[in-house]
Amino acid sequence: MTELPYSRCVAAVLRFSKIQHIMDEMISTEREYVRSLSYIIQHYFPEMERLDLPQDLRGKRSIIFGNLEKLCDFHSQYFLTDLESCAHSPLSISSCFLKHEEQFGMYALYSKNKPRSDALLTSHGNSFFKQLELGDKMDLASYLLKPIQRMSKYALLLKDLIKECDQSQEQELADLRTAQEMVRFQLRHGNDLLAMDAIRGCDVRLI
Repeated sequence: MTELPYSRCVAAVLRFSKIQHIMDEMISTEREYVRSLSYIIQHYFPEMERLDLPQDLRGKRSIIFGNLEKLCDFHSQYFLTDLESCAHSPLSISSCFLKHEEQFGMYALYSKNKPRSDALLTSHGNSFFKQLELGDKMDLASYLLKPIQRMSKYALLLKDLIKECDQSQEQELADLRTAQEMVRFQLRHGNDLLAMDAIRGCDVRLI
């Protein structure tokens, strides 16, 4: 039975509505992500300068926080703005990811540093930073997990966009898949750096 033009129209409207909803979620969660990173910098970084900071934590800011400050600068100054500019053209969102492919490489380095951060917090930091949980529902360790969770969220939202994209939109689909693969690559690369570090005991400088 031949599909009626009206049915195709309704299907297209529903598809666009779903795509727009995914885009709205991408932007709203990005704003929340930027707020979380900014919160860490504003409330936890100054504590590293306290006179009563435990000796074992002194000079260890780069180990505890990795390159989080650089991630915050990138997302607050560039990536969030780019996402917001795509608010009404969701299928062009792939350009936001692909133009910043080099910056997304920072996530692999953040992931590589995470075990060192976790170990330091577990051995010395949790009891000290617990004093800062002023009404927070999360501890510092939970905040520091957000960058890794965010990359997984990007991969999921891009997958959802690809699922809803009309197969006739070949270029948009190709670009979305390229963006999705870039995000997945950075997730894998972080694990690869961890494996290399464990085998060779090498240290990769945070950039």
